[in-house]
This record gives sequence, structure tokens and C-alpha cells, in this order.
Amino acid sequence: MAAIAQPTLQTPAHQRRGYDWAPTAKVSAGVLAGAATILLTALLGPHWRSWTQQDMTPGVVTAITTIVTFAIQYWVPDRRR
Repeated sequence: MAAIAQPTLQTPAHQRRGYDWAPTAKVSAGVLAGAATILLTALLGPHWRSWTQQDMTPGVVTAITTIVTFAIQYWVPDRRR
């Protein structure tokens, strides 16, 4: 209860200066690539065992998603000011 009554030391967001972060094209491409890869692995899941003779575990899905997302983000040019 004592922590609730104490005033915060942080300044409100509207008083911060120099904070104009916006997602770059790399961030947007990474989010879209991750979502698309997860959907793609969900569609490929039923066929995965017949193609590779292995189960599609969460680790496999994570590895595929990470690699594809990284590759797509790498190809997107960085346009910072």
C-alpha cells in the first residue's frame, strides 16, 4: 500500500523531449514476415511429417520463423534520418 501512495518520479510523456521514435521499414517488414511465416508453417504442418519424417515441434516452427524473419529484415533497406 505504501508504494501506491508514493508519487512517481517519471515525467509525463508529453514533457519528454527528443522522443520521436516511429517504426522503421525493417520493423514493419519483420512483423509482417513473422506473421506470414507463422501462418505458412500452420498450413505446412499437416504435410511436414510426410516430407521430413519428423514432427513439426514448436522449436522447429520457432527456428523457421526466426530465420525467415531475419532474412526478410536483412533485405529491407535501412532508411534512418
